[in-house]
Amino acid sequence: MVEQRLNIEMRQGLVMTPQLQMAIKLLQMSSLDLQSYIETEMLENPFLKSDENSEEVAPDQQDSQELDSAEKMDSGELETESMDYDWEDMYDSGRGASAQSVASDDDALSWEQTATKEESLKEHLNNQIGLMTDDPVLTFLLKYLIDDVDDAGYLRTDTDDLARKLAVDDKRMHQALKMLQSMEPTGVGARDLAECLKIQLINDVDLVDDTALLILEHLDLLAQQDFKKLMRLAKVEREDIELAAQQIRNLNPKPGLLYGGENASAVVPDIMVSRDSQGQWIAELNAEAMPKVLINRGYDNLKAKGDDKSFVHEKKNRAQWLVKSLEQRARSIYKTANAILEMQADFFDFGVESLKPMTLKEVAEKIDVHESTVSRVTTGKYMQTPLGVFELKFFFSSAINTTGGTQSVAAESVKQMIKRLVSEEDRAKPLSDEKLVKMLKAEGVDVARRTIAKYREALGIGSSSERRIRPT
Repeated sequence: MVEQRLNIEMRQGLVMTPQLQMAIKLLQMSSLDLQSYIETEMLENPFLKSDENSEEVAPDQQDSQELDSAEKMDSGELETESMDYDWEDMYDSGRGASAQSVASDDDALSWEQTATKEESLKEHLNNQIGLMTDDPVLTFLLKYLIDDVDDAGYLRTDTDDLARKLAVDDKRMHQALKMLQSMEPTGVGARDLAECLKIQLINDVDLVDDTALLILEHLDLLAQQDFKKLMRLAKVEREDIELAAQQIRNLNPKPGLLYGGENASAVVPDIMVSRDSQGQWIAELNAEAMPKVLINRGYDNLKAKGDDKSFVHEKKNRAQWLVKSLEQRARSIYKTANAILEMQADFFDFGVESLKPMTLKEVAEKIDVHESTVSRVTTGKYMQTPLGVFELKFFFSSAINTTGGTQSVAAESVKQMIKRLVSEEDRAKPLSDEKLVKMLKAEGVDVARRTIAKYREALGIGSSSERRIRPT
């Protein structure tokens, strides 16, 4: 027998309102994306207006008009939930939301913009896949590899590691790599300069030359103009070496730059760091990066009926919510920046080598928010300092144990120490990785030789043999 019943059940749950979703997106936006979004909102909402004459100060000293508009909000009309929730799965981590991502679906690039858009290198390479293969596995691998090709045309990934990660046969990965390296522009997909130039030589029958190919295996000798050793290795005369060297110089070391790259976006610092009259470091919000939006009180006495009343009510609530959310965003950035300033005080006094290990969790605990909030605040936000402009994420660095294991030092600091020691070395007798280990240990940093090699390569510093300059 089927019986219907009506039961009342209480459950605890966390519901994310549209207002809260948009507040989190605002928190993730860079200053440029936010400005574009605000301009769109002001065009569509008559209850918003720009206050270009106001100056941004610390959040606790916000313009009185803006605070008044927030304080006069009708109770119940605006939900002001905290943005401090762990919703990492709902948004792309590490990426700021663009203005377009929060715009309506009807928004699209104009025909003129599309028609004049320069083809990027990755678009050009992806368009060639269909001419190479219809094998779904190879197609997938080619797209994966193309995604790791930088603007100069170099493949910045270890194909052996990638093969293990994707669980594919090494032969299939090698096949995909060779297909990539056979694409236009010639030389694309190379892992280093020598391979890039070699691909170009081999693909041009007029340039193929055994001497030139041998020189490519000893580019360090060519850079040092050690023609005598090249002559001994190639067993040819000096004029043959010079001719082959000229052929190499005529090649393109960065073939990818023939095509458009990713659009570089300008950086507007959100935080300005300077010393006050007492010589203490202070962080202030950059007025240029903080949108100045107020409630337009000219419509307060507007009377509407029916559908018009619903429209007015919705737009007024949205305007009030937006002003409040922008204030909360500014406060979050301000608090996070000051926590970083306090925890990384030595960096501002002594430079990058004094950067301390710091995690999102430590900053989150200091300002009493969730880690995900700190992650969003530090994504796409920049701090202008006397040492340069840095993304807030720059100040977060993993720790490396020092001598005795009782202290730790930031990985970025170790890189800067390596860079300093190499810059001061005798180029006729460059420092080996083993020697760098000993010198760092003397400075209180105890790291393995493989770590030195890893950081040295990340800095683009060659091995000791590659750095050696032989007397002529």
